[in-house]
Amino acid sequence: MFAVTTTLCCLGLALPQDPQPNYKLPPQGYHAPEEVAAALEELVSMHLSWDLIQIGTSPEGRPLYVLSIPGPQLAGNPAPGAPAILVVANLEGDRLGAGEVALNLAQNLSANFPLLEKAHLFLMPMANPDAVAHVLHGEGNWRGAPTDNDRDGRVDEDGAHDINGDGQVLWMRVPTPGGQWLAEPKDSRLSRKAKTDDGEAGEFRLLREGADTDGDRLENEDGKGGIQLEANFPHRWQQYDPAAGPYQLSEPESRALVDFVLLHPEICLALVLDNEDNLTDPPQGEDKSTIQSTIPLKADATLIKILRKGWQSEDDQEKVLGEEHQHGNFADWLYFQRGILVLESALWSPPLEMKEEGEAKPKEEAKDLSKEQKLLAWAERWYGDKAFVPWQDFHHPTLGDITIGGWKPLLRTNPPISLIPQLRSRTEAILSSLGPQLAKLSWEKVEVKALDGQQVFEARATLVNPHTMPTDTAMAIANRKHLPLRIYLELPAGGKLLVGKMQQNLRRLEGLGGSHEFHWIFQLPPNSKPAQVRAVSTHSGESVCLLEVQS
Repeated sequence: MFAVTTTLCCLGLALPQDPQPNYKLPPQGYHAPEEVAAALEELVSMHLSWDLIQIGTSPEGRPLYVLSIPGPQLAGNPAPGAPAILVVANLEGDRLGAGEVALNLAQNLSANFPLLEKAHLFLMPMANPDAVAHVLHGEGNWRGAPTDNDRDGRVDEDGAHDINGDGQVLWMRVPTPGGQWLAEPKDSRLSRKAKTDDGEAGEFRLLREGADTDGDRLENEDGKGGIQLEANFPHRWQQYDPAAGPYQLSEPESRALVDFVLLHPEICLALVLDNEDNLTDPPQGEDKSTIQSTIPLKADATLIKILRKGWQSEDDQEKVLGEEHQHGNFADWLYFQRGILVLESALWSPPLEMKEEGEAKPKEEAKDLSKEQKLLAWAERWYGDKAFVPWQDFHHPTLGDITIGGWKPLLRTNPPISLIPQLRSRTEAILSSLGPQLAKLSWEKVEVKALDGQQVFEARATLVNPHTMPTDTAMAIANRKHLPLRIYLELPAGGKLLVGKMQQNLRRLEGLGGSHEFHWIFQLPPNSKPAQVRAVSTHSGESVCLLEVQS
């Protein structure tokens, strides 16, 4: 195989001129749940205005922490309607890089971080601590109570496990006439699906390492745990799916997150760092949503496209690869059922675009490589021979002669720990860019004139939102989860309203100059203070304007 140099275009990261295969394989260097909890507690002890909120406890007794970070002007006295941003990481449990980026972000935030000038920040670096603990012990990302996935009256009796005693759970090639898989002709270590439409017959099945321990002629169908956190939220929750739980929000982690969001209506936007992604390849949007929708409404999809400019430049060639939308996931519940705009990022995926040293473009032979070949070339460049275990013959107790080997877990979805600071910098960049784009209320075109000598005044004022985001998403309006803007005319003692309303509601202000004019006629007592108008939003701030005649 020819020498290649991988490029991290998607991250804006520069690889050393002569990269050596000495990166640490994930999960080396990653923090255990107890270490993350201790780090958060230390941060709160260092920052007097910060708070560590325990929103719940995992099934195995680990705290579920949200770090509350106010800006200097909000600490101890938050303004009415001050917006909040929620960052949640690693709901799946095996996206360790996402959790590390969130923790690293908290550890490097300064008091003058631009976002904190505009909004409160809620940060949850580890949403699924039990699964993380199991992943770090090589057990996979299981969590929760045992589940009878195969409905045979037993639980957790038949999961993937190390059967050849090498201390790791890999893959099995099981020779099977008409199987789905073939060895890649150019590199027999790799597997690809047989092209049956072209008359190609497969040679083996590809299974996780394990055995049919319950004698039902199936392998690995009932492993440890079983209820997935990212299948337990209400939107598109699947009844009768063992992985989804006995009912919506049956798990303490999902219930705690939902309760936290409901208790904080000031949350106007969320950034979810996990396995799905709408920033690298933003959705086009749909005209109408249904109970099965996974694509945002067009107006909100346009917002995502605008906000993503702080994340990835138009020059980026490599894409971060997210996974398909799962039924019952947190981000979809936030958007479709609460109307909160959600940005999702998988943060990192192996860079596949390769080129020779000093070449501007990949060589033609590199372009012809399959995805698996590119992955292996990248892995060898970064990790040497540590990423892929050669296939070894093994006599399986029920499957006969097979081979065991393949990719080590985690490395295709998690970066080496040394890249976390650079990924954190990128996450900081988009959070910094959000502040000036959050909806803002501003009174403009204020005109007040005296109508006669009896202290009667006519006032007109226009409420404007000059920033990018509207005061509510299109989805919040569609599903009636929005809280209207409240506009109050405040008269001094003895004042009397003659025309108009003392209190009015306004459903929504569009972004980028959305506006609405208000009109009043009122009478004030002699030598009184001027009237004023106040606009208040649940999560777009407050704006107050004096209504006095300009000299």
